Amino acid sequence: MKTIDLTGKTAVVSGGGGEIGFAMCEGLAEAGANVIALDINTERVPQDHEKISTLPLDLSDTAGIRSAVKDISEIDILVHAAGVNIAAPVAEFEEQAWDAVFDVNLKSAFFLTKALLPRFQSGRNGKIVFVSSISAKLGYPGLHAYTASKGGLDALIRNLSTELAADGICVNGIAPGTTKTGMTKGLWDDKEKCRAHEATIPMGRMADCSDHIGPLLFLCSEMSDYVTGQILCSDGGLTSVQADFINLELRGGNE
Repeated sequence: MKTIDLTGKTAVVSGGGGEIGFAMCEGLAEAGANVIALDINTERVPQDHEKISTLPLDLSDTAGIRSAVKDISEIDILVHAAGVNIAAPVAEFEEQAWDAVFDVNLKSAFFLTKALLPRFQSGRNGKIVFVSSISAKLGYPGLHAYTASKGGLDALIRNLSTELAADGICVNGIAPGTTKTGMTKGLWDDKEKCRAHEATIPMGRMADCSDHIGPLLFLCSEMSDYVTGQILCSDGGLTSVQADFINLELRGGNE
């Protein structure tokens, strides 16, 4: 049985200073990869980490992306884990907010990929993994730009996979379910809201950042060399559940 060993591989992780992004950096490093964390704020990454280095970068700045990665010589793995969210009712949603979300969640994914494609090592299987969201499959009031940007990311995964397969590069995605991060603190920090939400998850709990490391390592390893264009849900079964499975008592009624 093969084990996941990324020794000698170089991985670039956008959003590596975020909670999920840094967990992914740590997972890749523990598997042996040398990791470069790209983010506008890299304070979460220890400066003396043996396997993880940092590269400050504003991912909403397309020109800045090209400039920032010019000194990266060779890579094997690209993980786009950057993501932002702005929530508001449709009647109050401003164009500036829409653009801010799309710039980071979708536009930067494409242009970071474009900038780094020449750095993928020829003759070795390359891996690109975009961190999407189950929000691309489900509706959430107020998350108009976020859900639309993640839906666009899913489409980009499928499209890039068809073009880059000839170059030996697999392009896949991970769609995390509701994960305990600062972005969802208003949900999991409220006991009643948290119980109600977890009642909709077959595995009975919200995800921790560490729950997404295993799927990531699979998609970055030789175990997935014949897998491309796929979006792997890491959601405890949330997107598979039937409505009658939900614990309505925990949700506050049987209506």
